[in-house]
Amino acid sequence: MINLINNLTMVTTFLFLTNLLLNKFKDTFPQYSHAYPYVSGTLHGLLGVGLMLLGVATTTGFHLDLRTLAIVSAVYMGGRWAGTIALCIILLARFVLLDMTNTIAVLAGIAMILLSYILSMWLLNRQHRKSIRRWLVIIFCSMIIPCLMVYAASTDRDLSGTLLVILMYTSGGLFTYLLLTHLSRSNQSIYLLKEKASRDHLTGLYNPRAFEGIFEQKMLETEKTRDSFSLLMLDIDHFKRINDTYGHSAGDAVLACFGDLLHRSVRSSDYCARKGGEEFIVLLNDCDSEQARQAAEKLRRLVEQQEFQLPDGKLLKVTVSIGVSTYPFTRADLLIDQADRALYRAKREGRNRVIYH
Repeated sequence: MINLINNLTMVTTFLFLTNLLLNKFKDTFPQYSHAYPYVSGTLHGLLGVGLMLLGVATTTGFHLDLRTLAIVSAVYMGGRWAGTIALCIILLARFVLLDMTNTIAVLAGIAMILLSYILSMWLLNRQHRKSIRRWLVIIFCSMIIPCLMVYAASTDRDLSGTLLVILMYTSGGLFTYLLLTHLSRSNQSIYLLKEKASRDHLTGLYNPRAFEGIFEQKMLETEKTRDSFSLLMLDIDHFKRINDTYGHSAGDAVLACFGDLLHRSVRSSDYCARKGGEEFIVLLNDCDSEQARQAAEKLRRLVEQQEFQLPDGKLLKVTVSIGVSTYPFTRADLLIDQADRALYRAKREGRNRVIYH
């Protein structure tokens, strides 16, 4: 009983610490987001090993513990790859660390782990991983083998041991479900707060501070990959005239519509930000100089053809000047300055044009 409670305590502590560690990993190394499932799977595999070492060895040679929760949690938090890695680590540890003399106990332990893995992979997909019914199916199916082993180990066919297993697996599984659900909701709330703090309130694009962080991260990546990328610096032509003629509410409407047009016109892998006032900046990933020219010209034409609706219902047409710079033709730390210079050159030469530095 004490060891099973220790199992549950380890699961609780581990999930909190792992959630903090994985969130820190995602925030610190966003360029390695593809490695998240592998890190998660490894950590959960080590949890499973720890749970096995705290397990109770029955008279049949079967080790009673909550290692199955490590696999279920791995699939929940990291997906299929994480679950597969955790499974492999736990199976390896089962052969290396625990008694192998009882073939039936070994096969029963492997069957229990594989059953939990298969059910988790099948039932805990992205759409249904928070379903309490699916969790109950996994919990009850996972406890079948331990219940049979404990019952077989009792000489007088006493059901107290079996009932204890049912109690621990049910309480442990439900507690893990509630804990993971709570952590998931907390992570989502934190993400939404961070996202809101990084966005410009009027256009919905990234604000200058957020874009600065994105650009710094891009420069760090570029030092390793040497992949080309480009910057577009945009300025709405004669924007002050719009404010003076139609009012600031009209200017805000133009900015909001322009931000929406900008967001819809670039790829999902690109980043758009409002630099300040009527100036905007776009980071185009994996984009060489010619592709950047084409993208900038396409944006210029779209803005020129777009009719912006003002609060009073009037339609207004505006134009935009664009400056372009590309890495590696320009050093990464000079890209913003060079794009800015190209932008002001476009404005000096008559506006509504694209200038490449």
